[in-house]
Amino acid sequence: MDEPRPEGVAREREVTAREREAKPGRAEGGEDMARVDITPTYRACSFGARWFCRLYHRVRVEGLEHVPTEGRVLLASNHTSWLDILLLGGLVPRHVAFVARDTLAHWRWLGWTMDQCRAILVRRGAGDRGALRAMVAHLEAEDCVAIFPEGTRSKDGRLGEIKGGALMAARLGRAPIVPVGIEGAHRAWGRGMALPLPRKIVMRCGAPIDPLDPRAVELLAERIRELSGETRRTSA
Repeated sequence: MDEPRPEGVAREREVTAREREAKPGRAEGGEDMARVDITPTYRACSFGARWFCRLYHRVRVEGLEHVPTEGRVLLASNHTSWLDILLLGGLVPRHVAFVARDTLAHWRWLGWTMDQCRAILVRRGAGDRGALRAMVAHLEAEDCVAIFPEGTRSKDGRLGEIKGGALMAARLGRAPIVPVGIEGAHRAWGRGMALPLPRKIVMRCGAPIDPLDPRAVELLAERIRELSGETRRTSA
């Protein structure tokens, strides 16, 4: 497996860090888009998610050392279950800004919770430049952004087509991409299941990928399939 080469991203990150105070990410009207504070609501949701996943799903985490404890980073994960958000939000030991579809905010309580957790809402089915700007602004504010690059939950547990939004945000935000593979969540709470089952889950984080690599999308898909166990299951 090819080793990632994030040196170029690291050098660009040093330059951007010096410029961050002078050029914060803002919306077209001047409003700051990158709220990255850890609110009491986020702390409570993260705490509850962490212990629910550990106790009910006996989750095991591997490769967490690949996720930096500070500085900009984009997490790109497969998406097979509602549990994916709980796993990333509860087990990554820093603030995680999730990219989620805006229709979820139609439920008032969920919309309020996502706002308090500083989620980034995106319109599905169309290019959303506002959401892209928001992702870049979070990265420029040295935040951790989590995205499911398929754009929707998998129906059969296999990785779908990787969309270009994750790569574009990482390039514009000069952030490394950490691939994440979640195994077992589809069996625990996949599409069509009313309630989660107490299935064991493994979440694996891989070595970072340089978004400037010409093979970045291909490498990302390969790594996610390996980390989620899909490659192993297919070849068995």
